Amino acid sequence: MKYKEIVVILFFTLVSLFMYAIFPVENSFQQVVVMLFFFVVFPLLFNKLFLKRKVESYGLQIGDWKKGLLWTFYSLILIGLIFFVSLNYFSFLKNYSVPSYVVNNFGNFILYEFTLVVLFVAIYEFYFRGFILFVFESNIKHWTILAQAILFLILVLIIGGESIYQFFPYLVFAPFAGVVAYKSRSIIYSSIAQFIIIFVLDALIIKTLS
Repeated sequence: MKYKEIVVILFFTLVSLFMYAIFPVENSFQQVVVMLFFFVVFPLLFNKLFLKRKVESYGLQIGDWKKGLLWTFYSLILIGLIFFVSLNYFSFLKNYSVPSYVVNNFGNFILYEFTLVVLFVAIYEFYFRGFILFVFESNIKHWTILAQAILFLILVLIIGGESIYQFFPYLVFAPFAGVVAYKSRSIIYSSIAQFIIIFVLDALIIKTLS
């Protein structure tokens, strides 16, 4: 039964990732709508029809806040070191970018970070650390941390092109986010950590451009 369940869930996951990756979008609003459908509505429908689990089981709870904060702290330190190396010794700065309308306008920057970035982070966290991580956990235990990170990598590879670099901070943090969510039983802390990473990184990129 576990084997069949894993196959069904993996098939569903790969289909949703592929459909999202090839679905045509022309702007950020359309991208958010498509993301909401494939990464929130679609999984919730799958859960209701097939898995029949409580929505709270997908990390939508406070969980163990002490472990959440502790592992978030550890993760941010390690990610900080990784990004320091990436920014100073590799061509990351030349490839990662922020929208031009936020570069010289602080108000636009704050609005962008607390609307689009928050939405992107929340949706990705729900799907990969909430839905995928906790669904696979019942069958493969702690290996689910690696599984969700690999599936995120698959999404990035499917999308391909120059947009790969925009996924860099999400991709690098994926394993750490998995650990935070797994340890705390919540996606709240991994979401906060991911937002902090994107916010600080975008601010650093803007500083180098101004």
